[in-house]
Amino acid sequence: MTTVGATEKSAEIPQICTKSQESSDNTTEGRDEWLISIENHVEDATEKPQIEKVPSLMRVIESNKGCYDPQVVSIGPYHHGKPELKAFEKLKIPIALKFWHACEKKVPIKQIYEAVAREGKSALECYAYEKDSTGFDDYKLFNRMMFLDACFVLHFLSTFLEDKEQNEVDQRLVTDLKGEEQNEVTEIVVKSLYSVLRDLLLLENQIPFLVLEVLLEFRFERETDQTSCIQKFLDRYILMPAEENSCTNDVKKFLAQMKECCTKSGQEMTKWKLDLDSSPPHLLHLVREQLISPFMHESQNKNTFVKRQSYRSLTELKSTGIHFKPSQTGNLTDVEFKSRLIYSTLTLPSIVIDDRTKSLFLNLVAYEKCPHGPSDLHITSYICLMDSLIDHPDDVKELRKKTILVNYLGSDEQLAKLFVEISQDLIPHPHAYANVMYQIQNHCQKKLPAWVQSCMVEEWMHKYFSSPWAFLAVLGAIIALLLTAVQTYFTIFPRKT
Repeated sequence: MTTVGATEKSAEIPQICTKSQESSDNTTEGRDEWLISIENHVEDATEKPQIEKVPSLMRVIESNKGCYDPQVVSIGPYHHGKPELKAFEKLKIPIALKFWHACEKKVPIKQIYEAVAREGKSALECYAYEKDSTGFDDYKLFNRMMFLDACFVLHFLSTFLEDKEQNEVDQRLVTDLKGEEQNEVTEIVVKSLYSVLRDLLLLENQIPFLVLEVLLEFRFERETDQTSCIQKFLDRYILMPAEENSCTNDVKKFLAQMKECCTKSGQEMTKWKLDLDSSPPHLLHLVREQLISPFMHESQNKNTFVKRQSYRSLTELKSTGIHFKPSQTGNLTDVEFKSRLIYSTLTLPSIVIDDRTKSLFLNLVAYEKCPHGPSDLHITSYICLMDSLIDHPDDVKELRKKTILVNYLGSDEQLAKLFVEISQDLIPHPHAYANVMYQIQNHCQKKLPAWVQSCMVEEWMHKYFSSPWAFLAVLGAIIALLLTAVQTYFTIFPRKT
């Protein structure tokens, strides 16, 4: 009996072990699947989309609604097919035909389309989307959209650069439409030049640059011409205010100075050159690169701990004897502080503020806020800096006087409100302008009254030397005072005869 019992127990042991081992195998298998899912997730995460959507936290800000959506034309899948953009969809086919005729490489249009279609899969992967969410399950539909949109973008850029008058551009865009189609679209197009420019630089309205590169190779035979087309557009877009033809003399003078800086050899504005070999993701990225100084990428030492200094308003800085002057470049990161013997100078970039500025800045900030966007936050930091400097319309007035801000938006109150609206919920990069802020903080904490003397001298100069008559009056008073002093001296100490 004992032997039988022992045998039964011993028979049960392997069975238990088998179940335990089976459970362990299942657990191991489960763990393997879990680990595999992590590995796959990491692998997927390395394939970063280049054209993402605006973060939802930015879209919910009421004052900025409408700044992220196209007004007249959709580019790419995110806004494709919207009824309010239907008019410009009719333009895309005739414009594709015009683009084909303008190509320096004379090949069948089918060959150009097939070259774009070969990049279709790569282009689709540039967008942030969930499976089937774009509505382009069929690659043919997506490739067709990429082809028409890319032709529209490049033809518009070429037309924009060739014609100086807005009406000429408008007419060239509708010349291929006939009859009722032309009548239907013309009224919209006549007022649409700057709306198209605005739409081409929306984050959600970008087209992968790799698609544009394919068409550029057909449009221009020489590689230098391909680069030049994009470079000239970037230069003109950034320097040109909306409704350029009605600019005031001050604005025209400012633009002439800035364009002169662009062409001078050795100037800092020429440091950034478009490099198609670097595979830029889209046009908005190139605009951002043009707006920031290359040397800023190198000047930030992220391994050094920087104590964050609080920003101060322009009025407060001015009261401490800090003068303001425009920089010699159009780079938003070109901010410099110099301490002199009796005064200090804060150098800020000169920019034109117009109706496109709010939309452009917000989309650049949205690009920086995207999960796979630039991490340096240069544009965000600049906006935070300007928002801190501008507390009152008088601050805008002072910056206008120094041609740091060229206000083509409207009143000084409107411009001050603009920076308040676009800076909502923004946090600058901890290293942005760190050295400048540190120097300003040291200047403001000086115990010596040098800044007081500087401030008094500036006010005295403004009061008594603001006009030739005031200067002559002061000069006359000084001469009279000197003559009185001489007369008094000789009265007290008469000359011996």
